[in-house]
Amino acid sequence: MNLIGDFFDGKYDMPVIKKKDVSPTDKLIPFNMAKTHIGLNCGVHFYLDDYQFERVWRRPEKYLELLKKYPFVLSPGFSMYLDMPLPMKLWNNFRRQFVGEFWQRNGINVVPTILWAEERTFQFCFDGIEPGGTISVSTQGAAMSKRGREFWCRGMCEAMKRLKPKKILHYGKPLDFDFGDTEVIFYENIILKRFKK
Repeated sequence: MNLIGDFFDGKYDMPVIKKKDVSPTDKLIPFNMAKTHIGLNCGVHFYLDDYQFERVWRRPEKYLELLKKYPFVLSPGFSMYLDMPLPMKLWNNFRRQFVGEFWQRNGINVVPTILWAEERTFQFCFDGIEPGGTISVSTQGAAMSKRGREFWCRGMCEAMKRLKPKKILHYGKPLDFDFGDTEVIFYENIILKRFKK
């Protein structure tokens, strides 16, 4: 099985995830529920602590048949914290693109997860994402502080400019941001919602 794709983009050779236009589902479920969830009319996300999905990096082929059952899957969002050294952010970005590209090439409907930190990450965090398709973003963590919200809005502005998304799957609390004419589908954090209840 060929794990290495044929198309790379940008200065750091990010694997390319081709654009898709997906039909929104009623909800997104976390990857750690994908095996046991009843009902398949939902997307699968990786807005979780990294340790809960590190295994998809080590063996992405192991999860092909499970994830093919769902209408779409977000690429795994390996963390990109502001206080991480830049090489770690670059590595996690590569891993996200690599797994997403591999899954897409093997028949999974992949929506790229877009992550960024400070403006230095703009030099690579949008590479390998074909403009004009559906993307996913999350405000988890960013919504908790003024600084986090500022960094999120800067990155979202850059994503809109570079990727010109047709549709955005937005996970987490909405922030005050103008998406223009782009269609945005908002998804709640179902784990947090259950916890609050």
